[in-house]
Amino acid sequence: MLPYPIAGDEEARLHSLEMLGIVGTPTGPDFDAVVRLAASFFGCPISVISFLEKDRQWFKARHGLDIEETPRRYAFCNYAIVENGVFVIKDTRADPRFHDNPFVQGPPFARFYAGCPLRSDNGHQLGTLCLLDTKPRTFNADEARILSEFGRVVEGLIRAHANAVKLAVSEANARRQSEALARRNRLLAQTEHLASIGGWEYDAVTGEVTWSDEVYRLHGLEVGRRLHIDDVVAQYRPEAGATMRRQLELTATTGSPCSFEADLVTGSGQRRTVRAIGERVIGGDDGHVRVVGVVQDVTHEIEATQALWRAAHLDGLTGVANRAAFKTHLEAVVDRAASGGGRVSLLLLDLDGFKEINDTCGHHVGDRVLIAVAERLGQLCSGRDMFLARLGGDEFAVVFDENGQSGGAERMASRIVAAIRKPIRIGSDRHYVTTTVGLAAYPDDAATADALLKCADVALYTAKRRERGAIGTYAPEVASLFDERRLAVETVRKALASNRLLPFYQPIVKLRNGQLTGYEALVRIRGRDGVLLSPQAFSHAFGDQDSARRIGERVLNLVTAHLAELRSDGFEGPIVVGVNASAAEFAGGDFAERFLHQLRDRDIPPSWIKLEVTETVLMGEQARNVRLAVEELSDAGVPIALDDFGTGYSSLTHLRDFPIDCIKIDRSFVAGIGREAESPAIIRALIELAHNLGLTVIAEGVETDVQLEFLRAIGCDAAQGFRFSKAGPVDMLRAQLRAQEQSSLQYPGRLR
Repeated sequence: MLPYPIAGDEEARLHSLEMLGIVGTPTGPDFDAVVRLAASFFGCPISVISFLEKDRQWFKARHGLDIEETPRRYAFCNYAIVENGVFVIKDTRADPRFHDNPFVQGPPFARFYAGCPLRSDNGHQLGTLCLLDTKPRTFNADEARILSEFGRVVEGLIRAHANAVKLAVSEANARRQSEALARRNRLLAQTEHLASIGGWEYDAVTGEVTWSDEVYRLHGLEVGRRLHIDDVVAQYRPEAGATMRRQLELTATTGSPCSFEADLVTGSGQRRTVRAIGERVIGGDDGHVRVVGVVQDVTHEIEATQALWRAAHLDGLTGVANRAAFKTHLEAVVDRAASGGGRVSLLLLDLDGFKEINDTCGHHVGDRVLIAVAERLGQLCSGRDMFLARLGGDEFAVVFDENGQSGGAERMASRIVAAIRKPIRIGSDRHYVTTTVGLAAYPDDAATADALLKCADVALYTAKRRERGAIGTYAPEVASLFDERRLAVETVRKALASNRLLPFYQPIVKLRNGQLTGYEALVRIRGRDGVLLSPQAFSHAFGDQDSARRIGERVLNLVTAHLAELRSDGFEGPIVVGVNASAAEFAGGDFAERFLHQLRDRDIPPSWIKLEVTETVLMGEQARNVRLAVEELSDAGVPIALDDFGTGYSSLTHLRDFPIDCIKIDRSFVAGIGREAESPAIIRALIELAHNLGLTVIAEGVETDVQLEFLRAIGCDAAQGFRFSKAGPVDMLRAQLRAQEQSSLQYPGRLR
């Protein structure tokens, strides 16, 4: 392990931490709540609040971790406290600073870390609020910003702890002070030690109240103004004032300490929340019974707690309930219906046309559309029996407690569809969206909250396949499609776990001279019985973002490993292997970085790997990330191919706007050669267009001599398909490359 960094203010930092007096103190519900909520919000199994002493890391609060401290030399947080912002380790095993760390190699097997520094009031970074995961992951700018906001909440709790310590010290000092000290000196001594905390005294005989200057400022009153208990009580709401008076009289009479928290409106009209404590003092110069205490402005502490609640329960954009609050409510309503024989309907809403608004008008307009939609839904779903939530993106949900009746949810769904269809005015523009609704009911369709959500998802899927703006109800037969998807995802998961998901290489042949010009890496799964599965057998898995991303990562990793083996065997190239990328791989925004890291790590020339993307990916939800990644890879020397060319809706636009080097004519056009008149004409036009733009053309799915001769005659650059060779394992690729070097591998014969 490499030495960890030390902050330039280390001695002052350690002194500040020691003076804070927080290390070694018991955890509290407020600190525990932060780590639980942070872990839930970011979907991480581990979240801790840590402080770094000279030789150890100590955890004030922890979620998902059993240990209370670690040696400091193993703490990831050493790096976070020297940063100005959030410090992220995407993959600890890939980082030489951490891959030998015992907490990476052993429990808790940390693979991801994100830490937000926690600063003291004097600017020293004392520790972190951090997240850990057992698998690598990305962490974008929005997530870093939200983690920083959680960090500010923790800093507020630390300040509250510091104030409580100061308050305890002040009380102890006050009790030790001599009775000979003047009353005002005692109050001033208390105030000197506390920030935004003032001292007060109540004379139980005369009713007079004495305040320090800080208390006057807290109440917005002129310093030095003579006060009676009636004047003080008038500053608060009637019920709070009455409670305050009763507690003061009880303390003066019995000697029991008093404490209260109340809201007030200051003389300048500001709303504040204060917390006060007091105890009885008998004697002094006049022998009166007095109650002496301190009052603290806890407005910011209360606001931080409320902000924490909002972050945990409300959607930050629209203000309606978020996904976490929705799941909690749905479970509670279903449990209540189960015990009382009730009926619960769930409506899942997905906006149609929202993506187009986002892409053409920008996210700021898209956000205002979502806010407008949420307002309309809120007006419709304002009754006690309805609960509205935004699940994320352009998805909303309505939980409808029908109290044993039926039919109301269908009517509500129709009203929602009609309301959302109306134009949304933003400035001088009108924007139009519709909503598709999926509807399922408990107990008719499902027996649990989770099952009800799945059934509503099936209903939504059914409706979206039928038409935009439709209302779909759950039908068991449609659920089989979801079962196929789950089976495909499970097949991929098991294949990845047992290293049975492999790239097979299909040759690409120059039509001018019959020589190899490259390969396309096609994914295959080798069954446990040795039988190969083509992508058609697990195609539904590509609809699952996590599965699609992991497939792409595994194929790229194995392709670069195979090319590195060829180089180590003495093959000098050149060779071009095409790898396909799905939309899911671009979602994190770091695709190009990960792609180029693989090449650098294995010393593969960028020109040896060709990135193949379809028009669907270019124009999909990740269009912006795709554009940035493709441009970065092209600048680095990676060839870019537009796959399945001619089947999309904006091919010419893509050729203009993206750094495309090659187009691949879709096999559906090639299949029409010799059988229909339209396909050859289209192919001829596509080749002419591509050559005028300086692009090379590869025809896919070439299977017959007729197709081959036609393509060669009209000047197609290269082709691939069963006419030459099926896709084969890396050993086939290695043998063909050796034959190519010996000039013994050449068209027109089939490749072996």
